[in-house]
Amino acid sequence: MCFKKKKEAKETTEKKKRVRPFKRRFRLVMMDDSNFEEVWSFRLTLGNIVYSISLIILIFILVGGILMTFTPLKHWIPDYPDAKIRQGIIDNSIKVDSLAQLIDIQDQYIVNLKQILAGDIKTETPAFKSLSENRSEIIDSLNQREFDSIIREKVEFDRQTSVSVLQTPVNQTNIATLQFFPPVKGVVSSTFNSKEQHFGIDIVTKPSSPVCATLSGTVIYKGWTLEGGNVVQIQHTNNVVSVYKHNAVILKNQGDYVLVGEPIGVVGNTGEYSTGPHLHFEIWHNGVPVNPADYVSFN
Repeated sequence: MCFKKKKEAKETTEKKKRVRPFKRRFRLVMMDDSNFEEVWSFRLTLGNIVYSISLIILIFILVGGILMTFTPLKHWIPDYPDAKIRQGIIDNSIKVDSLAQLIDIQDQYIVNLKQILAGDIKTETPAFKSLSENRSEIIDSLNQREFDSIIREKVEFDRQTSVSVLQTPVNQTNIATLQFFPPVKGVVSSTFNSKEQHFGIDIVTKPSSPVCATLSGTVIYKGWTLEGGNVVQIQHTNNVVSVYKHNAVILKNQGDYVLVGEPIGVVGNTGEYSTGPHLHFEIWHNGVPVNPADYVSFN
C-alpha cells in the first residue's frame, strides 16, 4: 500500500514537471533608458505566447484569403487564369467541337457520294403509288407535325400537278432536257451570283410551306449548319445534286429515296444567313453550281 502511494506521488511529480514549462510566467518590461523607469510591462506564459502566435497566423490567413478571393489582388498570383483567358479557353473548346462535327459530316457525305456513284445504293424508281395513297401518306406525316389544313391542301395540289412530271424518263444525258419541279412557289428575292459565292437563289414564300424535291433521287445529307440551318441535299441522275437550306423541319432521313415533287421539308428561318422565312435553293451539275432560274420557274 505504501509502495503504491509512493508510485502515484512520483507520477504526479513527473506530470507537474512536464506541465511546469507551460505555466512558467515571464514579464515583458519596457523601460526608459535614461532613468530605468518602468514604462510598460506585460506578464506572459509559454502557453499564452503559443496561443497568441497561432491566433495571429490564423487571422493573417483568413484576411489574405478574403483579399485574394474578392479583390483584384488574385491576379498577382502566378499562373492565375483571368476571365478573358477562361472565356478564350471555352470559345476554343466550342470551335474545336464544331470543327470535329463538321469533319464527321463531311466524311459521311463523301462516303455516301462514293456509294451512290459506285452503285452501292439502289436508286431505281420504286413502284409508283396511286395519287390517293401518296396523298394519304403526306397528310399523315403532316398531321404528326401539327401542320394546319392550308399546308395539307397545298401538298395535295402540288402532288396533283406533278403527275405528268413523275412519269418523266430518268435516262436523260443533258441537264437542259430534265424537267425540274419547283421546290416552292414564291418570289425570288436574291438571284444566283457565283462571283459573290451565292451559288443559289432565295425564294420568299409563305411560312411553313412545304419544300418539295425538284427531281427524284436519294437524300445524301440531312443536318444542321451554322450558316444554312436545317439543310437537305439530294443526289439525282446525270450527276445532279440539289440543295435546300433554312428549313424549319426536315421530313426525310439520309438514304431515303424521294420522288419528284415529294415534300422533304418545311420553309423556315434557320441559320445565321437567314433574315426571314424563305428557301435557299441550289443546283449542282458535275460538281459545278448552275443557276436554278435557268431550269425552274418559281411563279
